[in-house]
Amino acid sequence: MPLTEVLFFNIKTENLKTSEELNGKKIEHEFTVFKLPRISIESVWDAKILAKRLGRKLFPALSDLIKNEKDKKRRAQYVKTKAWVIKKTVTHPRWVEKCAQKLLSKMKNTDIIKNLPLDYRQIKKDICMAALLHDIGRLCEVDLSGSGVEVVPYGLRKSHALLGYEMLKTLKIKPEILLAVRYHEFWGLAEAKNDERYICLSAKRKELADFYIRVLQDMDKTANLQERSAFGIKKSAEFFNPYYVHDYDITDEYLKTALEGKYLSPKGGHLLDVMVHLMTWTYETHFAQTKEMLSLISADLFKQMYGEAQREFENSADKNKERLQKTLDKIAVLEEYVTRKYSACAR
Repeated sequence: MPLTEVLFFNIKTENLKTSEELNGKKIEHEFTVFKLPRISIESVWDAKILAKRLGRKLFPALSDLIKNEKDKKRRAQYVKTKAWVIKKTVTHPRWVEKCAQKLLSKMKNTDIIKNLPLDYRQIKKDICMAALLHDIGRLCEVDLSGSGVEVVPYGLRKSHALLGYEMLKTLKIKPEILLAVRYHEFWGLAEAKNDERYICLSAKRKELADFYIRVLQDMDKTANLQERSAFGIKKSAEFFNPYYVHDYDITDEYLKTALEGKYLSPKGGHLLDVMVHLMTWTYETHFAQTKEMLSLISADLFKQMYGEAQREFENSADKNKERLQKTLDKIAVLEEYVTRKYSACAR
């Protein structure tokens, strides 16, 4: 492949405007949709450069918002949005790539890898490419209207995984990689197996697609949780989402779901509910090696939860010590449950 193809091909974009009602007010949004030509993406380097170039396509508009905004608070938010774009096209994908490399290294001499119809080196290359490209659909969630809401999940009424898949499917790229990108937000293969692209694969290529999807599902979670174990919830989109309240509380119903060993998907509520949700990610993993990786960061994740509850209490105008203690007790109960769950897996 010519060196210049991925570096210099023309990335076409379209701006789509939508609106929504929020707290009785109509908010206008403007999102970007990317149109890619049919070029070949054949290497990890190609994937890395493509993701980076797509992210930088939003920089001029974001820079204009930053430059022209008089309000310091909103200008600071635009700066954070620009940093978020870098995170989703560079930092987080590379973190997922590193996690995937670590997982594959642990699995290298297992029957799981040996029984796949492709050599280890090529499997590693394909999975690293999927890791680097899996979140590019997030770019279509960036609101460039300047209305004050800069990152709007499902802004185009589609998940970021589907948006990324639609962006990539015009390229010359392995269908197994495309399917991993498309279904990384799910757990398991049920949705993928109904996909026409999957159905058309040979039996051997379906084995590879199954493995790639499972690895990316596990490693996306693992990378996110490693980041949360180091930085807490502050770097997540939910931290800035008005639907989540910073009031050092946890929804009892959500905690009950987590303590029943079920996956939790909160739709608004307390910010600490999001951290409970993140812990339930650890319930749904495909490989013993993933659980091993997650068990090493579990204590740090709970340390961040306790710290977030304390931070919210200290920043609150309503400092209710009794409510704070109840929240800390809830976290302790969840920690005990998760610790037991890991111990059971280790036996």
